[in-house]
Amino acid sequence: MNFVSAFQKGKEGMNLGLPMGIPPLTRDTLGTQKEHIYSIAAPPKVGKTTLIDFIFLLAIYMLSPNANVEWIYYSFEISRIKKEFKFAAFFMFRDFGIQFFEHEGKQYPISADYLMGKLLDDNNKPIVVHTEHEEQLRIIYRTRIIPLFGEYNIRGERIRKGKIDFIEHRENPTGIRNYILTYARTNGKFIMEKYTIIDKNGDKENKERIIGYQPNDENKMLIVITDHVRKLIRERNFSMKENIDKFAEYQVELRNICKFIFVNVIHTNRNIFDIERIKYAGEYFYPSSEDVKDTGNLSEDSNVLFTMFNPNDDKYGIKKHFGLEVVDKNDKLVHPNYRSLHIVEARDFEAPLHYQLNMFGNINWFNPIKK
Repeated sequence: MNFVSAFQKGKEGMNLGLPMGIPPLTRDTLGTQKEHIYSIAAPPKVGKTTLIDFIFLLAIYMLSPNANVEWIYYSFEISRIKKEFKFAAFFMFRDFGIQFFEHEGKQYPISADYLMGKLLDDNNKPIVVHTEHEEQLRIIYRTRIIPLFGEYNIRGERIRKGKIDFIEHRENPTGIRNYILTYARTNGKFIMEKYTIIDKNGDKENKERIIGYQPNDENKMLIVITDHVRKLIRERNFSMKENIDKFAEYQVELRNICKFIFVNVIHTNRNIFDIERIKYAGEYFYPSSEDVKDTGNLSEDSNVLFTMFNPNDDKYGIKKHFGLEVVDKNDKLVHPNYRSLHIVEARDFEAPLHYQLNMFGNINWFNPIKK
């Protein structure tokens, strides 16, 4: 591609990003774009994985059904089976409108645990999946889960490929780089340039370097998700910081040459819990880029850096957050599913930007809070 062809693609609407499922977020970021690195940092248990699954996978799959997208998903904390059932709960809601169900006069949320037979009632008895839900689950497995994840036999061996190459075993940064290079060679070819160096003895040595990449399909997009980067195997006796920084270096290389998309999950530092800091910031408290744990390179190399926060956690003592009432006069949560999302750094637009969302973790769904 050159300047003229890029301009022509823009005229044809082919340079637009893919929708993120949250309209104001898609509008501000222009959607998920090729040649981008996205990173999200937050304390544990806030919903980072739920968010990336929604905006970088499920929303794209549902809202851009004709888009040619594939995913390589490194999941170091959640197994493929559990992820499949979490997505099945999403499709129970999305395809059949089911968010809750009745059992012996009590309402329960649809969830992966329910669909997997792990949910107990008030008498500590297993709640068996209802017959009508079992039939819907069979449809979802056939029409949604297999197209996304592929099909596996009873031994866990993949017998049919899906859109997601789901990888559970931990890898080091170089191992991931080599795997993605193999994917790139399978789906295109690298453009090489020959050059000559003079070694320390004054002799000439001919070498080659990659200067470009020609995909077989210009419209195909690859999204590489890593959840999370602190779980990468360390190589060469690297420290945690050195290991993550090496991973960031490889992502920049593959982003710039192959135009691939990278999505990273990482934790924030412990000092985010500093009460004096929270008191000083008041209702406008949110994690910043300085709170990203173990690395500065990842946040600097990202095209967009998100942070996420749960103002409802009572350890923060927050009564109001960015103008939104958190608790009422009786200390009852006003928006029990509230999460705040923040774009703290961005290369192509002004930051910070702040979003107030409802998170429904049981069905992997987000929507903006209406004030």
